[in-house]
Amino acid sequence: MAKLAINGGDKTIGRELGRKWPIYDESEEKALLDVLHSGMWWRGGERLAGAQSKVTAFEDAFAAYQGAKYGVAVTNGSVAMECALRAAGVEAGHEVIVPALTFISTVTSVLMVNAIPVLVDTDPGTLDLDPDAFEAAITPRTKAVLVVHMGGYPADMDRLIEIANRHGVVIVEDAAHAHGSEWRGQRVGALSGLGTFSFQATKAFSGGEGGLVVTNDEAYAERAFSYHHIGRLPGRPFYEFHQVGTNLRMTEWQGAILLAQFARLDEQIATRERNAAYLARGLQGIDGVKAIARDPRVTRWGFYFWNFLYDQEAFGGVPRDIFIQAVRAEGAPIGPGGHGEPIYRHPALQPSTFGETGCPIRCPLYQGEPVDFSRVHCPQAEHVAAHVALRLPHAAFLGGPEDMDLLLEAIRKVRANLDELRAWAGRERTP
Repeated sequence: MAKLAINGGDKTIGRELGRKWPIYDESEEKALLDVLHSGMWWRGGERLAGAQSKVTAFEDAFAAYQGAKYGVAVTNGSVAMECALRAAGVEAGHEVIVPALTFISTVTSVLMVNAIPVLVDTDPGTLDLDPDAFEAAITPRTKAVLVVHMGGYPADMDRLIEIANRHGVVIVEDAAHAHGSEWRGQRVGALSGLGTFSFQATKAFSGGEGGLVVTNDEAYAERAFSYHHIGRLPGRPFYEFHQVGTNLRMTEWQGAILLAQFARLDEQIATRERNAAYLARGLQGIDGVKAIARDPRVTRWGFYFWNFLYDQEAFGGVPRDIFIQAVRAEGAPIGPGGHGEPIYRHPALQPSTFGETGCPIRCPLYQGEPVDFSRVHCPQAEHVAAHVALRLPHAAFLGGPEDMDLLLEAIRKVRANLDELRAWAGRERTP
């Protein structure tokens, strides 16, 4: 008789784990009604109404929460990176180093400012940017590096900052996954040059959409503000424009939702961390599946998704993707970690997508080697993406320890029935 659910057996987990996301109550309803009745539906309205906007209140509060002097709230996390790169002075002819395992926006933000993304390898133990690969990729054209805190787990900022400072490279932290995460007791985002956050609907801190640029550098902050506000400068006449910018302003509706959600953030991070630690301890007794070895310098992990690691050999030779199918059949919401395959394999980065002129990859201002993303090869990233990385969504960690027990039970059940799983996989592969 079959024991595994994938083979017709009983399912281990018969309910949703954690909490349904997003979480909201009458606080969000009241915040939205306050905006509706105020008639001030955009942040520029504070100039006319003489009252602080929801957006201004939120950007000040969240920037301070992350340990930054300045914050600029924008429409989403993708354009937050574009705005930060503009503020850092990135333009045509420049290179920006980007890890190969990331979301597409990390790369396209570089292309949107007419610069060249240089894709480099990943640390297989953390899924973050490999500092050695970063340093090896630096050229005289390197203006910046986008440091992605993958899953919210902080990258090795000690080494990355030292390397960047030595070579004169600006760090832009992509902290879209890392609300509240800390490195050596300091919140990520403003540990060096600039940082960006996303508040997209599925994120661990959500306003449906929205983004934020943070920095401790006044000049960067002024440039970011001007770029997002069509070239205006704080304190200058409203119809006076000082640079070529665009309109990336966050709406008052987004600001209102985010202020309401902000009140829950610390409690949610604490619950996630508590449950993640419980799960990590449980995984120690299961061969072939393990938590990321927590660096003591990671003093807080405010994760978007909880990445962990698979060892095919230790799991009886069962390929990772077969393991994923089996545990998902048991009701465990486990999927491939990181953001799937390395970013250079996506159709968006093939030469045919760059239009008639081919800019920026064929920009005459760029003096590097011809750009062909199809020829990029990052062996660590490719191996991790295909065989090692696993992840669980943040909302699964918002329940109690009994939910972690169910996850562990599902994994143990699959581990205990490897012969049945191999037989099932063999039948599935047979034509």
